[in-house]
Amino acid sequence: MEPLRALGATTMVVGQTLLDLVELLGRALRAMVRIPRNARAVVLRVTMLQIFYTGFQAVLPITLAAVALGILVLSVSLQYLPVDYVQGVASIVIVREVVPLATMFLVIGRSGTAITIEVATMKLNRELDALKVLGIPIEQYVVVPRLVGMVVAFVLLQVYADLFGLLGGYYGSALVDWGLPSYPVTDLLEGIDPKDFLVATLKAVFFGTIVALNSVQHGLQVRRSRREIPIVTSRAVVRSLLLCFLVNTAVSVTAG
Repeated sequence: MEPLRALGATTMVVGQTLLDLVELLGRALRAMVRIPRNARAVVLRVTMLQIFYTGFQAVLPITLAAVALGILVLSVSLQYLPVDYVQGVASIVIVREVVPLATMFLVIGRSGTAITIEVATMKLNRELDALKVLGIPIEQYVVVPRLVGMVVAFVLLQVYADLFGLLGGYYGSALVDWGLPSYPVTDLLEGIDPKDFLVATLKAVFFGTIVALNSVQHGLQVRRSRREIPIVTSRAVVRSLLLCFLVNTAVSVTAG
């Protein structure tokens, strides 16, 4: 009975987390269309900062990760599969599956934790209470910029990582093993199915939404002490990973 009880408790936690995220998303979408004209410059500035921190500052690590994964996938594929099949493997494995997950890990580890700590600190410093006193909804100043910035940065990183995963894997696999079969790089790029690219972009949108909302939600859960910040941050990381894995599986299975 204990395993069943634990499974039920976990299911309840996941279900409640999803409901909370949907509710927070609804509040953010409503706030997005109601941003006052005089507050749009501030919201845009915070959004651009989020894009910079999440996207541009992650260029170097995502480049290294994408190239390493591309080399691994293409070199192994060329060892065991005919060259004609390599393009399909690259499209499905690199573009649709491996790169989105690698980007997700990186963003959660860097920006997801940063958002949780930032929001938790704002709450403990009573900055969020000050916003309420001024009549500024936290959804407009806190949730919307981080949600939009995270989604935009995720999509940009996804496209960038796909490109470097393919090109880096192509040239890197040739350097790693000169005995591998050769083929034009144009064949590799032309073999990418646009459907796989769209699926990867859809995953990036879902991942960005989940990470941003989940991080903000956990940051708002602190009550009294800074000692709570590591606790809510670790929970945010674990639940972001779990939800992103579930969404990744659902999208991949649905896309076929």
